[in-house]
Amino acid sequence: MNTSAGLPAPTKIDGLPLGRPHDRSSDALILSTTVDLLAERAYERVTMDEVAARTGKAKTTLYRRWATKDDLVIAAIRSAGHPPEIDHLPDHGSLRLDLLAVVDSPWLGGATRRISILRTLISAARGSEELADVVRAEITEPYIAIYRRLFDRAIDSGEIPRELAARVPVLADVLPAMSAHRLSTSREPVERDFFVSVIDDVILAALGHSPR
Repeated sequence: MNTSAGLPAPTKIDGLPLGRPHDRSSDALILSTTVDLLAERAYERVTMDEVAARTGKAKTTLYRRWATKDDLVIAAIRSAGHPPEIDHLPDHGSLRLDLLAVVDSPWLGGATRRISILRTLISAARGSEELADVVRAEITEPYIAIYRRLFDRAIDSGEIPRELAARVPVLADVLPAMSAHRLSTSREPVERDFFVSVIDDVILAALGHSPR
């Protein structure tokens, strides 16, 4: 049978819709622009209209790819990848210097910009379980893994006494947990000195390790 007999044209083949495939050539620009907005403003002020305006794309183009703002933001988070230290641990000769190197990582544009993005995401995650899960999987858990590996390496090298190994799982959570708490409860800027204090006065102190 064919359409020449007056039958309607098929809309699916093997259950898949026909039609022009989505043009994904602008995805990278749209996703990076979304990350830029997350660094600049509160979550409620990150809008599909603003992403469309900045990228020169029609809003309908965005909605064909991402049904909601949360979907777009989740895709943007995933597009940023993981902290580079997950693949290449810093190795500056001491645990303290290595922990500071993670704090000073260039990921997501460096520490100041990354903190702004995290503040926005942490605030938004309170209202979205799916967004909270993605932040946990893409940001929090990779950082915990990095810190744990740094502690394990310091123990293996003898910098940290092996009898303190049982503290590592808890201490690996400290920086991410305290960072999230500060970002979600304080409107003040979270400066580098805060992270230095957590490293020196909490983590290294719990390991019986002199910060300097």
